[in-house]
Amino acid sequence: MIKAMMLIPIRDNAGRQFPRSAERELRRRLLEFGGFTRVPRVLGEWQSGSVIYRDRHHQYSVALARWTQLPQWLEVVQWARVRFRQEAIYIEVAGVPDIVGAD
Repeated sequence: MIKAMMLIPIRDNAGRQFPRSAERELRRRLLEFGGFTRVPRVLGEWQSGSVIYRDRHHQYSVALARWTQLPQWLEVVQWARVRFRQEAIYIEVAGVPDIVGAD
């Protein structure tokens, strides 16, 4: 099995919570992999130019049964990036970190 993880912020950059429907849809998509683990309120900071952002996230992990599921999971990550209005999303696949959507 291959562990795949992504961080999803709880609030947008203006401090507004995302609609519950967005999280419900994310959970539905992750269940297509057989299940997921959610770690609530993960704290993080990141920098863009001279601005430092401090975010609270939910960490979502799935166990991919085989590498051929990776493209499908990355589609969910791209959907989440758009749905949660993020320039980029931090992910890890098999312990290897990456940022999806970063230049």
